[in-house]
Amino acid sequence: MPARFCGGVRGGWTSGGWMGFDPRRWRPAPGSPAVTSNVDALLAENDALRREVRALRRRLEQLQLEQRQHPKGEDTRVAFGLSPDLVELWGQAMARHPRWPSLRIGPPAGLRGVIDELRSGWWNPELSLEQELDRRSPGLGSELAEALRGPHSRARWAVRAAFALYGQRAPEWLSEAPLQVVEELLRREERLGQRHHQRHHQRRSGTRTENHSHTNHQSHAKREASPPDPHGDALGLLGLEPGASQLMIKRAYRRLAKAHHPDLGGDAKAFHRLEAAYRLLMG
Repeated sequence: MPARFCGGVRGGWTSGGWMGFDPRRWRPAPGSPAVTSNVDALLAENDALRREVRALRRRLEQLQLEQRQHPKGEDTRVAFGLSPDLVELWGQAMARHPRWPSLRIGPPAGLRGVIDELRSGWWNPELSLEQELDRRSPGLGSELAEALRGPHSRARWAVRAAFALYGQRAPEWLSEAPLQVVEELLRREERLGQRHHQRHHQRRSGTRTENHSHTNHQSHAKREASPPDPHGDALGLLGLEPGASQLMIKRAYRRLAKAHHPDLGGDAKAFHRLEAAYRLLMG
């Protein structure tokens, strides 16, 4: 370091102060001109800088220690303790419910349907259950997926449905109240089944009504399009099919005339129509 002059005395700076010179002990020589110097302020500033350097050094050492404990790229997510063994224990606990066999898996009114219904209320219904859980608690969905890895079963789907229903609190519910979890899932399945049945019934009723209206419209249009047929109408009034013989017409007329004759309590208008039809057919 280049030499400096201070108060006429030459020296160099070291970690302990000026080499060969301590300004705190410096006094002007007798008879020398007065030197104006703010030595105390410089020393105070120097002490403050030293304290700041020590603090930065401690912070650097702390960061280096943290980096050694958690190397770059290491997964530092919180572990939730989910495992296939824990899922199996939850399944055994839920299986003690007397209606456990009634719990169904398949849609539309099974456990899959329950999960789909709950998904519709999420912030983003396009997310899977695991993605939604990871969004709420990073690592929870991935850990659940690993714990549920294996063939499909009622127990695994019930655990998935419980996580869809209770979220991060699902482990607490499954461990402390597994029978209540099954009861809630059964209730939701029954409600889904009722709604599905109502929708199915409404669709069938609408189809029947539409088909009936279409058939009536076709029949009405057919009647309007066909020309009048007095002979056929007369046979229909007597309850006969086209091609009926005169003997059949007479027998039908006599039978119906007894029923509609005004002297026997019948309708006069109906009797007159019957007579007109008979005369037309026998004419």
